[in-house]
Amino acid sequence: DHSKTPWTTLTLKSSTEHFSIASFGIIDKAFFDQDHSKTPWTRPGHFDHALAKDLIGGHPETLHPCGCNAGDVANCAGVAHASGFGETTLGTTITPPVWSMGSVQETAWNAWANHAGGHIYTLCKKSTFDACRATELPTKPSIATEEQKNAYLQCVWDCFESNTLEWATPQEDEWSQKIQFQDDHCTYATMEPLTKIGKDGHIWRFTPIPDSLQVTNGGEGKCMWDSVTSFSNPKAKDEFVSSFGNQNFCDWGADSHAPYDWHVFDKVIIPTDLEEGEYVLSWRWDAYMADQMWTNCADVTITAASNPSTILNDGDECPSSPPVLLPPTPSPQVTPA
Repeated sequence: DHSKTPWTTLTLKSSTEHFSIASFGIIDKAFFDQDHSKTPWTRPGHFDHALAKDLIGGHPETLHPCGCNAGDVANCAGVAHASGFGETTLGTTITPPVWSMGSVQETAWNAWANHAGGHIYTLCKKSTFDACRATELPTKPSIATEEQKNAYLQCVWDCFESNTLEWATPQEDEWSQKIQFQDDHCTYATMEPLTKIGKDGHIWRFTPIPDSLQVTNGGEGKCMWDSVTSFSNPKAKDEFVSSFGNQNFCDWGADSHAPYDWHVFDKVIIPTDLEEGEYVLSWRWDAYMADQMWTNCADVTITAASNPSTILNDGDECPSSPPVLLPPTPSPQVTPA
């Protein structure tokens, strides 16, 4: 996921290029009770902007729903960068997608380095998002006082957290979560979503790719093959095995820690009680195997309900190929040497 970048999957050429964009959303240190092992995923959604600011004396961090390029409030997306609807932190302007109320829509994100944990999506009306900046920050955000910064961050977080999106449940012959190989929308593995209850009772989804030895060493989550329900075609299975190993592997495949060839897709339900208009969608990833967390945003237009059953980009134009279905399998017992 990339801060206010085009609403499509984006293949990047190197880790340097990836991090130059993704750094907008990084909180490099995030943990509870002064214990680095108590990472954000141990309490999903509870690590907040106040904890980020005071975590490390003399090194305040700015936790914003859209990211701040590892800087102060003045560096946040939507403040000084990409503040216009459709503007991106890459300096380009796009036409945001249109989502109707009550519809089911696809979301996607990608990680160069896997830290496991889980994610959630929230919405904030663009006019409210902008009002937080106008009412809580001075015209020149770089001179904002600590009190003004805190008030602004609380304002935007309250806006997003008031509209947490629910996950679409799997339907017959459809997926609710999948991992897609590169930008080939016809090549993917469907996954059985694993969830965890977070702040205010909201349901988060586990990252469907466990980090290296995460489960083997007794951590939360499931082995890769325990989550897979089908492959879209034989190529998808071949690429999956190449990245994560065969069914004797749990979480120590070649790409378990660096699954940058795979995009995580979910389906979310757009609420029916929203006002029509421009919105900002925030994605938040609370890491488990590292004391970090990430946030990013994208712009969307919400319209009145038209056809609630409509799903965006469900691969109807893919070449006809029978899916490779998998029966439920027990957790692999083989462990690495």
